[in-house]
Parts: sequence; C-alpha cells; structure tokens
Amino acid sequence: MKSKYYIITIVNVITMTIICFYFYEQNKLIEVTTNNDTRPIELLKKIVIDSNDKSAYNELRDAYLNEQYHEEVLFYSLLMANITHYRQAYFDFYYLLKYADRSQEMKIFDNETRLLMIEYLKKGAALKHEQSMHELGDLYMEGKYVPKDTILGKKLINSIGL
Repeated sequence: MKSKYYIITIVNVITMTIICFYFYEQNKLIEVTTNNDTRPIELLKKIVIDSNDKSAYNELRDAYLNEQYHEEVLFYSLLMANITHYRQAYFDFYYLLKYADRSQEMKIFDNETRLLMIEYLKKGAALKHEQSMHELGDLYMEGKYVPKDTILGKKLINSIGL
C-alpha cells in the first residue's frame, strides 16, 4: 500500500513539474520587473534556479503575483519547496493550485492532485508557516479535502495566536 502511495506521489510531482515547465515555456518572454526595480526578473530567475536563494525567490514571487503570472510562481514554488524545503514555497504551491482550481468553472484537478496540494500544505504547516497552519486548520474544521477534525483544526489555528 505504501509503494502505491509513493508511486502516485511521484507521478503527481512529475506531472506538476511538466505542467510548470509548459507554463514556464509559454511565458518565457514575459517582461516583468520587480516593484522596486532593484534586480531584473531574468537575473532573479537565474539566482533562484542556480542558487536556490530564498530572497530572490520572494522578489520573483512578488513581481509575478503582482502582474498576475501565477503559472510562473507555480514553477518556482515547486522548485524551492522540493530543493530547499522553503516553507513559503510549500504554501505558494498549494495556494496557486487552489487558486487555479477555484478560478475554473469546472473543477480541473483530480483527487490525486488535491492530495498532493494538501501534502504540500501539511509540509508548510509542519515547518510552522502560519498561513499554512491557518489554511490547514480551516480545512480540518470544514472537513474539506481532509477528514473533519475540529479539535485538530482549532489546535492549528490557535497555535498561531488567532
């Protein structure tokens, strides 16, 4: 049973990586600058890919989100989450997929993809990322995508002081 879960997880990660590369290639020529114009986007992308720099990731993330290029952030969040285990990247990956799923008239993701989203959210929460903990707590309270557990939901939300 464990091997089946691992295979499903690996297939989902590979699928999401392919999707991210597809969107990356589609938007490769997008010209975006950072809010404070300190570093060009192309330099930030290179730094994130070559050095896995969290500061460069945050600048890149902010620039792309401000310009509504969510697919670009999805690629870099997956990269940073898997390589550096950066807690913000885990949350970003979850949130951007949730946003993409929610923005469609029809739900576009299957159960395995939603499980992968929740897995990344749980990893962010385990690293004490407050947004991840709050979002996961809400999901447990609602019983959405996870078994309903109001005690755990309240515990997660209260642990961040809300």
